[in-house]
Amino acid sequence: MKKYLFILLSLVFLAATCGEKDNGNDTPTVPGVPEGIKLHSATETSLAFQWTPTEGATSYDWRLLQGATEVTTGTSTARNALITELTPGTAYRFSARSVNAAGSSAWSAFVEAATLGSENPDPDPDPDTPVDPTVYEQFLIPASEEDGRARAFPGAEGGGMWATGGRGGKILHVNSLEDTTKEGTLRWAVTQNYPRIIVFDVAGIIELKSTLNINRNDVTIAGQTAPGDGICLKNYRVAINASNVVIRHIRCRMGDEKQTEDDAMNIMSHENGQFKDIIIDHCSLSWSTDECASFYGMDNFTLQWCIISESLRNSIHGKGSHGYGGIWGGTNATYLHNLLAHHDSRNPRIDHDYVSTQKGPVSLVNNVVYNWGSNTCYGGESANNQGLFKQYNLICNYYKPGPATSSKKIWFIDPTTSCSNCSALGTGPIVPGHFYMTGNFMEGNASMSYDNWKGTTASSGTIATIRSETPFTYAPETAYMTLLGAGDAFDAVLGCAGAVGASGNRDTVDERVTAETRNGTYSCKGSNGSSGGLIDSQTDAGGWPEYKGEASNDSDADGMPDWFEDQFGLAKFNPSDASAKSLDMHKRYTNIEMYLHYLVRHIVSGGNGKGTYTII
Repeated sequence: MKKYLFILLSLVFLAATCGEKDNGNDTPTVPGVPEGIKLHSATETSLAFQWTPTEGATSYDWRLLQGATEVTTGTSTARNALITELTPGTAYRFSARSVNAAGSSAWSAFVEAATLGSENPDPDPDPDTPVDPTVYEQFLIPASEEDGRARAFPGAEGGGMWATGGRGGKILHVNSLEDTTKEGTLRWAVTQNYPRIIVFDVAGIIELKSTLNINRNDVTIAGQTAPGDGICLKNYRVAINASNVVIRHIRCRMGDEKQTEDDAMNIMSHENGQFKDIIIDHCSLSWSTDECASFYGMDNFTLQWCIISESLRNSIHGKGSHGYGGIWGGTNATYLHNLLAHHDSRNPRIDHDYVSTQKGPVSLVNNVVYNWGSNTCYGGESANNQGLFKQYNLICNYYKPGPATSSKKIWFIDPTTSCSNCSALGTGPIVPGHFYMTGNFMEGNASMSYDNWKGTTASSGTIATIRSETPFTYAPETAYMTLLGAGDAFDAVLGCAGAVGASGNRDTVDERVTAETRNGTYSCKGSNGSSGGLIDSQTDAGGWPEYKGEASNDSDADGMPDWFEDQFGLAKFNPSDASAKSLDMHKRYTNIEMYLHYLVRHIVSGGNGKGTYTII
């Protein structure tokens, strides 16, 4: 006879009389028959039941029948039972009785249920039941997004906001910090070739043994699910070579231990539009030996709420002093609400034809740039004889010179650069990009802040050519952003940018960098000649912090821990409810997506709570 496996799941209750002594005078009586028995969830091979707790019961016996034949029995100390290894599409009958020291109650009336493949009584909760508004309100979905349309996640904005990532796909668990292709590792998860949402059951540092190539489409990497302090990657870069990618709350702190010349994270496509629909949100990228964060050659892209800090200046780069923030470009690309701090140059370097012949538009909005050395933002040139030019929006960014900043290098943009490699690509002269600039603020320079075009290196004749009086808009898909004034952006970015784990806390590196940015200070000195807050090795900043955390119990391995499913009335014994939409009042986001948002709801609300929601 087939052996049927049953799993008994227990809930822990605290008695109201905790701490009181038993006087020994109470004689137990037989408890009543269990009431309110109902099917809680069903899959093809399992049924989960729950009932109302019976006063005086210390446990419950239950039985499952197929017709008149008893299939399996069990005992539970809680008011629920999960029965697995059943036959798909089969009708069953379930009954329970209450038990204590005085004896057992009568059996309850049978409740009929069927595994999937046959008509079922509606499980509880019914995914078609309207969501209680008071439940939905707890998720703090931005009010500006109550239009019935799903973003990549609540709070997603810019050119990549419509990416779907792994929505509707498998839930993959990272339960090991090893860097191998074994199931349960991050490298294994990113290389799977189907839609997937990657969650973390471990906290700590993953010591990459080589570049982590994300080269399979349709993936969401949810770093905010990592317990406690969260997750960090070191030694090698994260390279995105795929489309429809969502990456959130990952730290990439590469370092120099492997003596590799590289970025912390990048997309470097020389085939325009090869990769598209990508959003990187609340990541922390630092300690690179080239640029920390370079992205170009892709379509429909967002980098938002990231902290990009402390590229290594006098490190192992073959060209000598480096220490660069990033090269930023793309088509319909948005760089929004990011902090660039403690980089010598490329804050950022906007792309040119040698890396990508895409013409944009590219938008840099509400970013904070602090303590650059030899240059802030520059570039944007094209090599052609067709009169084409790249298009850039620079809107309400906050620039704050720091201890390393040269007094001769204070500007918003240098559009006069001419890459020698670009000259070989075209038959005509190098032409600068065209720029729409408004609302940018240079701390300590009222004139430049009032008239942004005083914050360039261009001559008046060049300005007349490259200045746009209207912003460059995205097409064919409309993109939105929350636009803040530069001063409000400064506060929002320092308060809300950067990666967190499930605890909701930034690590000590990000806390230090944001404090230094706010105060106009530095605390780390380069060990190979750099000064003023620019560093040469991660050891100058104390090296990698320790990341700790214990995973919450997830009985059905659906990516949502038991505490969350209990809190919101989901079926913690049924993995299929992760893909249901019983928590979103507008039926946009699946339950697993609502959980991912719930973990960081206060961060999203804090960042997007002010400002004007507007079309780019």
